[in-house]
Amino acid sequence: MKNVIIKITLLFITVTMLMIPVMENGVVKAQEINDLTEAEEKQIEKVITEKMSKGKIPGLSITIVKDDKTVYQKGFGYSILDEEKPITSQSLFELASNSKAFTALAIFSLVESGQIELNDNVTTYIPWLKVKYNGKEIPITIEQTLHQTTGIPDSTINMIPVSNEDSALEETVRTLIGIELDSEPGKMFQYATINYDVLGLIIEQVTGETYENYMEETILKPMELNNTYLFRNEEINNQMTNGYKMGFLKPQRYEAPIYRGNKPAGYIISSGEDMAKWLKIQMGTMNEVDFEKEVIIKTHKANRAVDAVGNEVFYAGGWFLEPNEQVTHDGMNPNYSTYITFSNKEKIGVAVLGNLSSNQVQNIGVEINGILHGDVVSNDIEDSNQYIDKLAVGIILVLSIFMLVILIFIIRILIKINRKQLYYKFNGIKSILKLTLSLVLMLGLSYFIYLIPSLLLNGYSWEAVFVWSPKSVQVALYSMYIIIWLIYIFFILKIHFKGNQHGHK
Repeated sequence: MKNVIIKITLLFITVTMLMIPVMENGVVKAQEINDLTEAEEKQIEKVITEKMSKGKIPGLSITIVKDDKTVYQKGFGYSILDEEKPITSQSLFELASNSKAFTALAIFSLVESGQIELNDNVTTYIPWLKVKYNGKEIPITIEQTLHQTTGIPDSTINMIPVSNEDSALEETVRTLIGIELDSEPGKMFQYATINYDVLGLIIEQVTGETYENYMEETILKPMELNNTYLFRNEEINNQMTNGYKMGFLKPQRYEAPIYRGNKPAGYIISSGEDMAKWLKIQMGTMNEVDFEKEVIIKTHKANRAVDAVGNEVFYAGGWFLEPNEQVTHDGMNPNYSTYITFSNKEKIGVAVLGNLSSNQVQNIGVEINGILHGDVVSNDIEDSNQYIDKLAVGIILVLSIFMLVILIFIIRILIKINRKQLYYKFNGIKSILKLTLSLVLMLGLSYFIYLIPSLLLNGYSWEAVFVWSPKSVQVALYSMYIIIWLIYIFFILKIHFKGNQHGHK
């Protein structure tokens, strides 16, 4: 805070403090908002603190909107853990899959302007994107891509290249060339994030602009989403939260790879403050923005011919439509999580942004929404990353004990060899064959371990697993490799080195 240079009246100070937001580190700090009832506030903050603690989430931004009013806007925890920098409603987070609704809105804007049609084949705009079903080339449409019924495998997320180049979006979509679809287009819902990267490239091909520029000029500016961004840069770095993921039972800072080619599906950046505007825009209660409400409503129209996840849940334009007409979407990046839900009937909306990859963010959002609707809702989806982290840590501990025991046995053998108590027993071609065969078997076993994600996770690689899973998983894998090779070395020494025989003393 800058010191006041001259004396001013108490009235002027009071008015100024009411009209000008507090400054923190040279950045405008939004004031907290709380117009909930005392009972709602108590219940909601109990849910937040309990699940935030359970999920070990460093920081959260919570936004609640009723009609055209923001009734709750508050930060919990830290933007940067080691600095204890608090979360505010202007703190920035990656929106993860909640980015898809922005891309869908841009697609419907192009439909509204007559530049594209939903039943157009994708190849009309991306001629080289040929895909197959049952070995035969088959077209996919913009509508199928929008509603995630193309049949593109969900494992294609593994194929998205790490890149920050202008060509990243095209590079991403090119990974689909010649791909075999899991189902006939239009027949089955299958969530594949890369569908929305295809839509992003269509936007570029139709408009002749980069995805980022078109989104900023056509979507963000008219909606006055001034704290929503397409790029990280120096201007926003001070408000950008650090991203974290679990590792060895605690959240650890994690700089995820840059996937610019996946931006239309998962890497738009925003804040709790802008989420309040976004919710009002979606519910049609923010009349000041210069954007066609009819276009927004169209993104809420689901493909009801294909049930998305069972129980009459359908997929619309970047949104899931639930049986009670609740519109919702969760999102998870390697180091961020989000959950947004709203009702066009009750005009109540909730946005939860977190800087850790955790299912608890969704749990918090669901339970807050339940409280606001007067329902007792217990949503306790298990935090998969916490579970995996605990499992990996357990494996590391067990393997470490085995490793220590085997090292002791190996050292004992080496000491005996050094003392001439054991000698190498060479049986000519037989020894060579044994050694060669055992080495081939070990290399085969090592390669099989390398293939495990591809075999069990439908085409994933360990590289992708390391990006999305807790840090302990990588250590567990390396520990596994070390232990099997130590065991191999132990048996080689045991088999080929014998005690005093054949005249040796």
